[in-house]
Amino acid sequence: MNCEECHDYIDAYIDNELDVSATVLVEQHLRDCIRCQQLLDARKTVVTLINDSQVRFEVPHSLLGKVQSVIPAARSRLKQRSSSRLAVPWFSVPLALAATITIMLGLVYTNQRGMFDRSSAKVLAQEVISSHVRSLLGTHLLDVPSTDQHTVKPWFNGKLKFSPPVHDFVNEGFRLIGGRLDYFNGREVAAVVYQRRQHVINLFIWPADPSHNTAATAFTKDGYNVSHWARDGFEFWAVSDLNGAELSTFADLEIQQS
Repeated sequence: MNCEECHDYIDAYIDNELDVSATVLVEQHLRDCIRCQQLLDARKTVVTLINDSQVRFEVPHSLLGKVQSVIPAARSRLKQRSSSRLAVPWFSVPLALAATITIMLGLVYTNQRGMFDRSSAKVLAQEVISSHVRSLLGTHLLDVPSTDQHTVKPWFNGKLKFSPPVHDFVNEGFRLIGGRLDYFNGREVAAVVYQRRQHVINLFIWPADPSHNTAATAFTKDGYNVSHWARDGFEFWAVSDLNGAELSTFADLEIQQS
């Protein structure tokens, strides 16, 4: 299956409408194609927004004038059509309506694009926290238990299509204890695990646009502290029940190593 075929199947895949053979083909392609994984993530975000009863779109005031400027013209053409057999072609009014809808959609997209980005981050944050919690509740915190970064980093070779950065900050009080493979939001990710006293820090890492570097952003959700940033072709999400100040210190240490 190529990317074009995957795009044709992606909506049906999300809605569980494909048969078994088609589902397998799509999933095989998604494992190998980061671009299609990103498309899947975007479509899932849209589905989440559609199903969210709290999401509302506010039409900007500037749109009212644009709509009103089109409607009188359409009415005028209707009047001319009714009073003369040399009327404007029948498709003029539908075209005016189509133009209005196009303007509305364009303005809504422009004004709401930032909201979609924020909503996407919100959905991703929830998945990151869920993966963190699952790792603590089950027995799958570590695939490679080790305090040696030169053991943990090579372990990922051949298991992922990227080589995640692995550092140890034991001298700063953040001890590397190992790593594992994880999978969420339609992608395979590296989870590098640290310990601060009795607190576990999961640092999730996956490839990102090399030109997209961002400072660390910290927030609290569901009782967990989260910090995320992008640097040198990777996206990082750190999550822990450690207090926010210490998690920010950990994030700063990671960023300084980039």
